[in-house]
Amino acid sequence: MSDSDATHFLELDTENAIHTVHHAPQGDQVTFVFLNSMGANTNVWEETLAPALRAKGFGTLSFDYRGQGQTRFGRDATLTPDEIISDTGTVLARLAPKRPVLVGLSIGGLFGASALLAGAKADGLVLINTLRKQNAQVEWINTLEERLIGIGGMPLVLDVLRPVLSGVDQLEKLRASHLPEEGYAPWPTDHPRRRLAEGVKQARWDIPWQDLALPVLVMTGMQDRLFRIQPDVDDLTARLPDARIVTYDDGGHSLQAEHPERFVADLARFAAALGET
Repeated sequence: MSDSDATHFLELDTENAIHTVHHAPQGDQVTFVFLNSMGANTNVWEETLAPALRAKGFGTLSFDYRGQGQTRFGRDATLTPDEIISDTGTVLARLAPKRPVLVGLSIGGLFGASALLAGAKADGLVLINTLRKQNAQVEWINTLEERLIGIGGMPLVLDVLRPVLSGVDQLEKLRASHLPEEGYAPWPTDHPRRRLAEGVKQARWDIPWQDLALPVLVMTGMQDRLFRIQPDVDDLTARLPDARIVTYDDGGHSLQAEHPERFVADLARFAAALGET
């Protein structure tokens, strides 16, 4: 099946339709369901990672939240975490991917965990630099991001935060295409990405992680110096009933972008372990 054949719009109502890219697995393999961070969209997965996983026989499902990518949203859309979590449950229920394993990038992991706690079903959950506690750090970062978008859009946000989000090797790769001499332009208050940044302030991080009764792969990049408070990561990991841990000493926040081959191999190993349980 080609990517164009796998692309659909899941109609929610006359104004809202979720853009999805869904490939079924071979045999009894799992389907990796990708849950975006606020700054991601289906391209993050579909350019390299999803094809690499499909080449190994796995299924994949990526989709854009309202306010992201090609997903259409109407005037009543809130672009808030509660809406995203509800839409995630709807996507899983209506598309019914075979043996879903949710793969959440950053806050996407929180959305996946929250959808599971709300009744969605999955064989496993992958948290990519997700675990953090509700505290002043989270509030500070969320407020800073929204204000920086107003000053210079996402290019300014990424350039300000990149040195504490990425490893040195990734910074070397990105330097030529960042920190533009011409500066930055503000994004308006009604820009979807700015609305998502405002909505994310409503995210609830103090969920009952101990109630996630499924295998969870906790992936941590030690070069993520923005979100990672290691004692908090350790404490929350210990609350998970069935946690498996993968640590990237040379990885930052977006492990799938910095180390794609290793990332794919780790997902494949996790899937294989699920088949053994």
